[in-house]
Amino acid sequence: MRLALSFALLFFAAAPAAAQPAKPDASVDMASFDKDLDALFVKGGLTADQASSRAAGASPTVRRAAASIDVSVATAEAAELTRVPRVGLTATYTRLSPLDPLVFAPGSPPFTFADNSYAGQATIAIALSDYVTRYPKLIEGARLGIEAARSGKKSNELDAGQDARIAYYEWVRAKLQVMIATRQLTQVRATLGQVRALAEAQRLSNADRMRVESQEAQAEQILDQLSNLSELREEQLRLLIGAGAEPLAIGEDIRGELGAPGAQPLDALLDTAKHQRLDFHTFDVGIRAKEKQRDAEKAGLLPRLSAFATADYARPNQRIFPQTDEFRFTWQAGLQLSWTLNDTLVTNSNVKRFDAETRQLRADRESLERGTRIEVLAAQQAVSLAQKSLATSQKGLAAAEESYRVRQALLAAQRATAVELVDSETELTRARITALNARIDLRVALAQLSHALGNDTK
Repeated sequence: MRLALSFALLFFAAAPAAAQPAKPDASVDMASFDKDLDALFVKGGLTADQASSRAAGASPTVRRAAASIDVSVATAEAAELTRVPRVGLTATYTRLSPLDPLVFAPGSPPFTFADNSYAGQATIAIALSDYVTRYPKLIEGARLGIEAARSGKKSNELDAGQDARIAYYEWVRAKLQVMIATRQLTQVRATLGQVRALAEAQRLSNADRMRVESQEAQAEQILDQLSNLSELREEQLRLLIGAGAEPLAIGEDIRGELGAPGAQPLDALLDTAKHQRLDFHTFDVGIRAKEKQRDAEKAGLLPRLSAFATADYARPNQRIFPQTDEFRFTWQAGLQLSWTLNDTLVTNSNVKRFDAETRQLRADRESLERGTRIEVLAAQQAVSLAQKSLATSQKGLAAAEESYRVRQALLAAQRATAVELVDSETELTRARITALNARIDLRVALAQLSHALGNDTK
């Protein structure tokens, strides 16, 4: 290959000016690239913050969490209503079989039995002991359930927003890669036309021509792959933010500089996350709610003291003797102390169930704490690596731009080949992609760190 390139240099030196490749200007290419980038970022387009804020309204998970709040509210209302005394009204009519009149003594009027019975009854029962041992804890547990459901909904909103933010940056990354790949393919095709002309004039080997043609095929394949990926990323973003057929444009210029927090002790960051993140709060409230429900259930182990009262308005009234076929009013009231073995056995089982559910929540919270520790550490490392990658990519981009400029100058001076220029263009394309990817990686890492610490709850 080196021998072929040496002969190619001799051919370039001997060839007439009309046969030489065009003399590109590196500064013009850089300006053109920046112009394409400027066109990609549209004023008034979608930003990561906007995508994040829209995701909550489009998330089925958030809608399910909202329904869970309604369930918790209904449960709390039912718990409140348990304090209302049990009041009942009953009205009955009974047709009785005929009975012969009853005579107590000769000459006395016979005692007749009514053939129809009418009765109206009102009852009230109050579980006195439950007002002390059961209802307060049951109601408090239900109220904590509402708080946990609301906290869970807010946590789901933040998770949906985080997913949309990451999806937004991946969509931006794909769009940028498609733009760069398109430029690369255009440049390779332009150079390929010149190479073919030189090859036909036998001023360049067929191997060099075939190499550039191979690079063209590779550029086409890469562009197809990136175009499909860009379409996929956009569809994912549309689903997350509920965009439908709405046209999307990039409104956040990722070329802007970002400040990143310095490294902090992992334990301090974990304490911040446990204090700020809503999923920790949800577990804490859920554990308290289960404990209240368990304590309320334990009331079933104790005897129950109830007060009751009944009012009867009946015809005939069974408490009136002798019975007369007329409406009479009577009442009764009292206290009842009851204990049932079956209820105690069931209560013991329910208490064990609540204890087990509480232990489950505590274990889940511990798993969350462990996962958060790794998540925070990984996010902090990602930020540090992204910063270093950004600095390295800027140096690599500067080197690639200078190499491309030098290759253009050498080609114009007939001291380099078009193939070498294509190689330089390829390296410049890679450097551009790497530099832009580094900027996006930093934004993604910062978003992940902020979410891991719970800063997005503010």
